[in-house]
Parts: sequence; C-alpha cells; structure tokens
Amino acid sequence: MSAMPKQPSAKLQKLHQFYHQLKDRFHSSHGHARDWLTERSLDVGELRTNSQQLLAATSLAGMMALGKPVDLNQLQPPQSQEKKAENQQLAELTAEEFQAIMEKMRQVVQMPPGQLPKEEELYLEQQLTDILGFEVAAELEGNRLNHTFGVMGGEQHLRRFPSDTLAQHDAYQEAGMAPNRGAFGWFTENGELTSKAIEREKYYFAVQTLYLPDWNTRHPELKPWYKFRKMIVINPADQVAVVGVVGDAGPALWVNKQYGGSPEVIREGKIWSKAARGKVILLFVNDPEDTIPLGPIELHSLAGYDN
Repeated sequence: MSAMPKQPSAKLQKLHQFYHQLKDRFHSSHGHARDWLTERSLDVGELRTNSQQLLAATSLAGMMALGKPVDLNQLQPPQSQEKKAENQQLAELTAEEFQAIMEKMRQVVQMPPGQLPKEEELYLEQQLTDILGFEVAAELEGNRLNHTFGVMGGEQHLRRFPSDTLAQHDAYQEAGMAPNRGAFGWFTENGELTSKAIEREKYYFAVQTLYLPDWNTRHPELKPWYKFRKMIVINPADQVAVVGVVGDAGPALWVNKQYGGSPEVIREGKIWSKAARGKVILLFVNDPEDTIPLGPIELHSLAGYDN
C-alpha cells in the first residue's frame, strides 16, 4: 500500500499563496524588470535554482515589498574575479588549518605513550574527521584502548585459514608468517577466503586488549566487539594514514611498544621511516555500514596539495 502524500503545512501554504500574489504583482507592475529577466533567460518562478539568481530574487522582492523602484544594475551577478579571490582565500585557510593539525599531531606522538586530555582529544578527533571525511574517535561505544598514541612495531603475516602458506600472500613475504593464527580467529568468512578476508589480513593491527582494565570481567563481550574492529593509524611525520582492522592481540608489555601492524601497514604507512620511527596515533573508525575501504591514505592529497 502506497503512503499517503504529505500535506503541506499551513505556513507553507501561506508562503505559496504569497509567492503567487507577488509573482502576479511583479508581472503587472514591473514590466521593465520582467523584460530584463526575459533577456537573460531567467524566470521569476525559477530564480531560486542557483545562488546568483537567488541574490537577484532577494533584492527584487525586497525592493518591491518596500515600494521602491527597481534598479536593475543592483541585480547584476557578482564579478568572477571577486569570486576567484574568495576561493583562493578559502584554499589558503584550509592549507593553514591542515598544517596546524599536522604539527599538533607531530607534537603529540613525541610525548610518552598515553592519552590526551579530553579537550585536546576532542579537537584532534574533529580535525581528523574533517580532513578524512569520515568519523574517527579515541573512544567508541564506551570502549577505548589504553593508549591513543604510542609506538607501533612490525608484525608478521597471519594465517588466514588452517592450510595457509606464506607463498599464498602476495606481498612482503620477507616479513615471514606467524606460526599460530591471530587472537581473533581465522580471517575467512564461512570458511571462504573472500576479498574482504584478504584485505583484513593485509591491513591488520595488533592491539593490547589483554591489558584493558575490564578485559577479564568483560571478555565475552569485548572479544567479539574488537574482532576486526575498523581503526586508522596516523603517521603525522610522513602525513600518511592506513585504515585497517584489529586482527591480533599484543604486543607484550616488555616489548615497549603499544601496537603492532601487518607488513602492509608498516610499509605502506611508512611507520618506521626516519622521520616517524614508529610513533603514531591509533583511533577507531566509526563505520557501522562498512563503507570505508581498508588501505593507505595520503593525507596531504586530501587537503588538495602536496607537502
């Protein structure tokens, strides 16, 4: 059964009525303005279809309502040079803001591993969300890691299914393969090695779930929540990020590293470049519909210029 059409509100009906009255009054009282619009292929009823026409309509309606004569010169669209200057100014502000957040993150990762004060954390989340175009957060659904920023070490490939071999992994085979499966199980879906399963193993993170303060009491709830949970590692020194999933637990405390990354994450994210030296920020990606692809992101490209 089809839904009944929604009836316009009383206020909207009055606006429509006023609009038609104003349009009739315009055609009968302002023939010269009507001719001016006709010469430019404009129609009073369609002036709202773009911003320049809207400006013209606003000026025209305002003068008519006040009973003032219409000065057609005032209805001319703004000059293209002025618009170009405005766009250039906006681009410069965007670049300035981008550099500011990059510098902020470079300062953050130089601090001892840990978490930011709440106000600074919210600032970082909002700025990165604006840059990336999708939501990132240090805390998601009431869960957070012990460290928002720290050092990421390199991990081996993980076995995606029981008979998986290193030769079946298509890149960075020199990293080797761990003898056991990851802490969150096989990567296959219903026993099948799907393209999603391959991508998850390629871009996986190891996180220290075992050291969470409530891991022992909430283990049955937390383990499935963290399994293949989408996250993003930010390397501010090289302005590179990698979207991946939680695929393993670790590293151990004595390693003095807070996270681990797959061979693809480490290399494509330039995690151990001379500038980065493993110091990164790791945040959750809020992607309930699973629309954000896994893999590397060049942050400076998102800002529209090269660093």
